[in-house]
Amino acid sequence: MKYLLLRNEKSVDEVADRAFKKLSSTQREQAKAALLKANPELKTFNSVRKGFIIRVPKVSEDIKSNIRNLVNPIEEIANELGDNLKTFENSLASRFTDLANRQKDIENILKVASKELKELPKGDAAAKTLKKHLLDSRKLNEKNRKLGLQALHDLQEAAAVFGR
Repeated sequence: MKYLLLRNEKSVDEVADRAFKKLSSTQREQAKAALLKANPELKTFNSVRKGFIIRVPKVSEDIKSNIRNLVNPIEEIANELGDNLKTFENSLASRFTDLANRQKDIENILKVASKELKELPKGDAAAKTLKKHLLDSRKLNEKNRKLGLQALHDLQEAAAVFGR
């Protein structure tokens, strides 16, 4: 038996069109009946969600040549997961770049403030504390970036193995 992963289909007609190609109206009705028999959940289509695994049953000989070469649902899930993780990786990299740029802007402002602090009584100690805070903040952000990206790469490797 072949399987199909429900995406954005809204009716059994759309599922039949995805599972089979070039169906005549008679063949479509036969395919829909076979799909409903194998997947009674599809009778109330509103109750099934994206990601639902649909069994594509064996059909009569006149439809058999129309069956699409369906993807293994596990492989399809793994591919979708991999794509989503890649999108998240790009988003995460962009966020860390934005954070680094904002941090540089703030550091420039604080460096100017630090120079003015040095001119005040006990300002030298405050300037050193401020400089230490900036350095610690930068190190923590870099550490979090590396840990986040490493965890993401581990997930991507797991997803790649999942699809095999």
